Amino acid sequence: MASSDPYRPATGYPFVPNGMHYPPPPAGSAYPYRAPPPHQPTNPYSYNNQTYPNQRAIFLRRLIVALLIFTGIFFIILFIFWLVIRPHFPEFRVTSLSISNFNVSSSSSAVTGTWKARFQVSNPNKKMKISYDEIKTSIFYKSELLSQTMVPPFKQGKRNVSNFDVEYGATSSYIGGRTVSQINSDEGRGLVSFNLRIVADAALKVEGFWPRRRLLRVYCNDVEVGISGNGGSGNLTGGATRCSVYA
Repeated sequence: MASSDPYRPATGYPFVPNGMHYPPPPAGSAYPYRAPPPHQPTNPYSYNNQTYPNQRAIFLRRLIVALLIFTGIFFIILFIFWLVIRPHFPEFRVTSLSISNFNVSSSSSAVTGTWKARFQVSNPNKKMKISYDEIKTSIFYKSELLSQTMVPPFKQGKRNVSNFDVEYGATSSYIGGRTVSQINSDEGRGLVSFNLRIVADAALKVEGFWPRRRLLRVYCNDVEVGISGNGGSGNLTGGATRCSVYA
């Protein structure tokens, strides 16, 4: 006969406390609950693997960018300056050339004569003045030098036209037998061509800017002079001759 003592501990399986029922554990499971994750030991020497930027590389990149910007601004200003100023080389012309006492000796292969030339120089620039210094000019027959001389310095204002005279002289200057034959042949037809050269140190000045110096080279080719048979004299034919200017 079962005991009716309410304080007697319960025996048998399963024991349900307070009348609550739990499902039995799955078959083959020794522990009915999920195992906690394994404990990760703390490394006392661990460090942050964050990379820091190279300060030197950043400085170089910034320097290169600054130089590129500065160079771009400089060329933009230079281009604007060129658009505003539009500098042009001066224009040279031979407006007069005469010769006197012209004589070519076949025996000594020498030439004697006096040439007087007038040059016209035009400054086409609206905002630029030009100064000419150390002006050297020469006269040739083809590539044979006959005479050379210096010209006093001069200045030109804006849109100015100037003239200067040059006198060349040769006294028994040696020129070679082949050149003598060519000149005599030209004299026979009454027309001799000469080449005139000018080299000048020019300063191009714009108000508010430092002057820019250029070495001008002027070539006046095939300036024809009609020579008469008497006295070896003659003058320019065909009008003014325009010269080529290089710098």
